[in-house]
Amino acid sequence: MRLLLVVSVLSVSAVAAPRDFPFTWTSRTAAAGQSSLEAWLTPRLVRTDDYFKLDTRVAWTHGVTRTVESQLSMDLDFERTDKTQSIDPKVTSLWRWTTWRQGTPFAVGGLGRVSLGFDQFEVEARLFADWQLDRVLLALNVSAARGIFWNGREGVDTRLEESLGAKYVISKSATVGLEVRAKSAWKQREYQGTAIYAGPVLTFTHPLFWVTLGGYAQVGADKANADRSLPEVNELRDNERFVLRLAVGADTR
Repeated sequence: MRLLLVVSVLSVSAVAAPRDFPFTWTSRTAAAGQSSLEAWLTPRLVRTDDYFKLDTRVAWTHGVTRTVESQLSMDLDFERTDKTQSIDPKVTSLWRWTTWRQGTPFAVGGLGRVSLGFDQFEVEARLFADWQLDRVLLALNVSAARGIFWNGREGVDTRLEESLGAKYVISKSATVGLEVRAKSAWKQREYQGTAIYAGPVLTFTHPLFWVTLGGYAQVGADKANADRSLPEVNELRDNERFVLRLAVGADTR
C-alpha cells in the first residue's frame, strides 16, 4: 500500500514537478522536452535591526534530456537599510544534471550556475545526493560560489554552503519537511562568519502547478575574529537571522 502511494505521488509530481525543497536541490530534473515557468520570492530579514532584502527570480526551466535540465532566469534583488537602498538585476544561467535512478533509491548529481549583473559576475558549483526511503526523501548539498566585482563595488566574494533536507509524503498533493543549512563567507580572503539555519518546509502539488514554502531561523553562528567581542551571537556580516522562500511553478509544455 505504501509503495502504491509513493508511485502515485511521483506520477502526479511528474505532471508538475516541484522543487522538493526551497534551498536544497535534488536529483529530480524535468523530463526530456518538458518546460516550466517558476517564480521565487526570498525575503531576508534582520542582518542588522534596520536591514531588509528581497530576492526575486522568474525562471524558465527546460528538460534537455532525461538527466539534464537548463534554467534561464531574471533575478532582481532589492536591499534597504535606514541609510541605503539598492536594486540589483542579474541574468542567471543554470544547468543541472543527475544520474538515472534505474530502480535504485539513491542518486547523485550537480549543477553549475553563472550570474551576470551590472557590476558583478558570479559562478557556483554544487554537488548533491538524495535517497528515497518509502515516503521519506533525504537530500544533501555542498556548494561553493565565487564573485568578481567592478565599477567600484565591493562585497563578499566567496561563499560555501552545506544543506540537509528531509521531507515526508503526507498525501498525493502535500509533503512536509525540514531543512538545515550552514553558510560561510569570505571577503578578500577575510573570514566573515558562518551561520546555521533550521526550519520547516511545506510543498503542495497540483497537476497544473506547485507551491513550495520554507521559513528558516538562524540557530547558531561562528563570528569572524574581529566580531567575537560583539554581544549579539547571531549578528554576522553576510547572513540574516530569518530567511523565507516562496517558490511557485507551472508546466508550459
